[in-house]
Amino acid sequence: MGMPRARVYEFGPFRLAPAQGTLLRQGTPVSVAPKAFEALVLLVEQRDRLVGKEVLMKTLWPDTFVEEANLNHYIWTLRRTLGEVKGGERYIQTVARRGFRFVAPVKELAGEDAEILHEPKGVNRPSSGECIAEAAPAPTRADGMRSMPPLVSREPATATKSYLLIAVAMALALGVVLSIRSWRANKGETGDFAAPIRPLKSIAVLPLKSIGPAADNEYLQLGIADSLITKLANVKEVAVRPTSAVRKYLGPRQDPVAAGREQHVEAVLDGNVQRSGERIRVTVQLVRVRDGASLWSGTFDELFTDIFAVEDSISQQVARRLSVELSSEERKRLERHSSTNAEAHDAYFKGRYSWNKRTSEGFNKALEYFNEAVAVDPNYALAYVGVADSYTMLADYDWLPPSEAATKAKAAVTRALEIDDGLAEAHASLADIRRFYDWDWAGAEREYKRAIELNPNYVTAHQWYAEYLSAMGRHEQAAREMERAQELDPLSVVVKSANGWVLLFARDYDKAIAQCEQVIEMDPSFGEVYSQLRRAYEQKGMYMEALAADEKFRVFKRKGLHPTGWQPEARRFSGAKAYWRKMRALTGNDLTNNLEAARFRMAEIYAQLGQKDQAFEWLERSYQEHSFWMPFLGVHPHLDPLRSDPRFSALMRRMNLVSTGRTVP
Repeated sequence: MGMPRARVYEFGPFRLAPAQGTLLRQGTPVSVAPKAFEALVLLVEQRDRLVGKEVLMKTLWPDTFVEEANLNHYIWTLRRTLGEVKGGERYIQTVARRGFRFVAPVKELAGEDAEILHEPKGVNRPSSGECIAEAAPAPTRADGMRSMPPLVSREPATATKSYLLIAVAMALALGVVLSIRSWRANKGETGDFAAPIRPLKSIAVLPLKSIGPAADNEYLQLGIADSLITKLANVKEVAVRPTSAVRKYLGPRQDPVAAGREQHVEAVLDGNVQRSGERIRVTVQLVRVRDGASLWSGTFDELFTDIFAVEDSISQQVARRLSVELSSEERKRLERHSSTNAEAHDAYFKGRYSWNKRTSEGFNKALEYFNEAVAVDPNYALAYVGVADSYTMLADYDWLPPSEAATKAKAAVTRALEIDDGLAEAHASLADIRRFYDWDWAGAEREYKRAIELNPNYVTAHQWYAEYLSAMGRHEQAAREMERAQELDPLSVVVKSANGWVLLFARDYDKAIAQCEQVIEMDPSFGEVYSQLRRAYEQKGMYMEALAADEKFRVFKRKGLHPTGWQPEARRFSGAKAYWRKMRALTGNDLTNNLEAARFRMAEIYAQLGQKDQAFEWLERSYQEHSFWMPFLGVHPHLDPLRSDPRFSALMRRMNLVSTGRTVP
């Protein structure tokens, strides 16, 4: 009997004969696992149409419940078989969270063109563990899809039993292999191109590179990275570099492997973003730093309103490819959205982009964007945290009175916690308000611990908690928290500079100086570091060095508010008294600009000059204004000359603090 006519498909260098279970590449049979072959037939027959994941799974496993990872494994197998390049979708397009589409041009063959596939001559048939045999035409299902028929052997009847035994044995062997690979897929140990041999415990998410006008998309490049960082930080087994650490890689020429080595991470997520009108296209790849291997890549072409689905899919795929075990709570947090409003999300991106500039203009612009986000979506918890952080930093940088900043920041963060009590960033922000303004030490520590419990990778929580512990005189604990913050973000000048304060208050002046010098080597324009460097030099009596640090502080932190070039006068100074008198004159200029920190600095200066009455007058003003410096009253070495005075003890009691400094008569 002649062979029945059946459909044969041609795409690229391939010819596919579903009825025969055959796939040829330029006339040569290609080995394909049975389930992968079935998936290919279904996708080709439904070409240019989206085939949902559920349809695929029900077709491939009609009477069996399987996890989605099994389907992803066979699609990955098909991509490799068809020779798709990294990041490319020449044949199979992934539609995030929905399914797959066969996108290559397909030609349906008939007549003599199709007949050459009936029995390729001079070619050995693949083994029984692969899709090899001829089958009857695939029956059509009720839903219009074609189901793959059972494989039918074409060997002579006398050899049927032998071939069946061999086929069964090899099928069992293949089943074991596929079971192992499926198990590994569920464990996150398979990617589109390479699989990690062991779990990867650290990652940096780089700002996406813009395709198109960079100026229009720069906030989006960093914003999507920031969202992914926030999501992945919920995976407790993986250290995720914060946004502040990767912002420096914003630009078109970033090298993911070089960035990964600089950040001391095992993996890097790199990619591109293009926005055109209401559509956004994101292409990402997960790169292993050790050898530059691509562990996974994906392309997402969606409406901008579906940006949340894109972020969900990327973060879940990355966590899986890092080969970490996710708890049910971690899975839920990866899928959580602080907002589902694309307009609000866009405003939040712009707010964080402006906030990270760390300038007065940046913080005020960030406030506008964050307020715009909550106006569009009143339940956007992260945007309320952005509002709170903007007010806090404006006060910290002497651009807003602490009382005004604290009131507005507390209202915003309280609203954030009403919406989402599981938001680590909100608990850390509330802890900082309770530390610097409320002076609620127990409440502050409780909130810091809660933030770290919710997100152990949140660098800022560790840094702020270390500063709190330092103020409480718990220097060993402070050192441990600061060490953890530096492990999470080893290149952060903000964290390293904060460690300078911790060392200063622990009275380890030499280490404090060394830490500050390290920060200056990394970023000479980071003004904050010169403040603690100056104080460390002052405690060591190195007044010439202290004067040089003070001038740098005024140049880089005060941004031209004060005249410079006075340092040569230092050559005429002789002794500590002359130095402190000069500091008094300079700080008097600061007071004319109504800088809150200058009032506490005046208390330090008068304490060092031995003029206690004036020192306590300035401390009282700082107390009334809730100066950011007041929590460090008990540990600040510049105030040591005041500690034996009853007025100092009374002030400590009013703040519910315990002095841990030296008592100097």
